[in-house]
Amino acid sequence: MPTLPFNKGRNWTEVEQAEIIRLRAACAGAEHMILECSHTDEGDPWCIIYHQRHQRIVIHIARIDRRYVVVVPLKGSSWTTTMKAAVDLAFAHCPELISGQVQSDFGPGEHMRRMPGLD
Repeated sequence: MPTLPFNKGRNWTEVEQAEIIRLRAACAGAEHMILECSHTDEGDPWCIIYHQRHQRIVIHIARIDRRYVVVVPLKGSSWTTTMKAAVDLAFAHCPELISGQVQSDFGPGEHMRRMPGLD
């Protein structure tokens, strides 16, 4: 299983940035969706996809302790070991983004452990 290089800083790594670009492109191609990124007080980076017309967060992705959590409000959350898997999961649970995103399959060694409620 690939491990994430230690980066407790407030920024996404270059590999993570590539996935943020996929999210940003999907939002640009989807009506009323915007992507915002920031970090917690502890320095963990996060991003949300916000539906402007409905005024709600549809996806929240954060890096916590070298892992990624994907939260889909009212559906649940799931932890992944790679940012790529987190973004793929976000696309799978947000059909509004599919028209604007580049499809990507999970690569070798990228595993996801789903939590109950995110089927």
